[in-house]
Amino acid sequence: MKHFILFFILVIFFGISSYAQKLIGYGGELSVLGIKPNVRMWISKSTGFEFFFGVASELDNLKPDDLETGFKYLHTIIYNRTNRAYLGVVGKWKWIDISNPNRTTSLPVPGVLIGKEWFSKRVNRKGFAIELGYQYGSKTHTIKNFQITPEETFTEFPLILNIRYSFYKKK
Repeated sequence: MKHFILFFILVIFFGISSYAQKLIGYGGELSVLGIKPNVRMWISKSTGFEFFFGVASELDNLKPDDLETGFKYLHTIIYNRTNRAYLGVVGKWKWIDISNPNRTTSLPVPGVLIGKEWFSKRVNRKGFAIELGYQYGSKTHTIKNFQITPEETFTEFPLILNIRYSFYKKK
């Protein structure tokens, strides 16, 4: 099993074609309930990764007092020189109500998405993307410091709707 994992890691990182479009982009992402700065790396024409962190809110409490950080794996399904369509897998960790220590909790949120990104390949490379998808996260936690210990259920908003803008440079 260890040999298979090592082989898989070597294929992912060294099996990239020599004509790959190696780009790294720094930008921001606006979602339905949050805003996140991010870093996106296209290590080939078909494979990309993204790391993000930011503030978010809950659907029933629109105060932006939640933090989230996460990772996206992206696979291109249609590639042109100025745009690409891709499928992705999302994994994020969300901390809820960090400003209130009696109600704070955290939960993992997995998801899937499909996106389209448009590039401007002039001297200043820019990218604009729209992503749609589904995510799921739910947790029941106990509220502390009460005589009766009530339980509260938090459910993550299931729709992924992101608009992002990035500045790219070649690696």
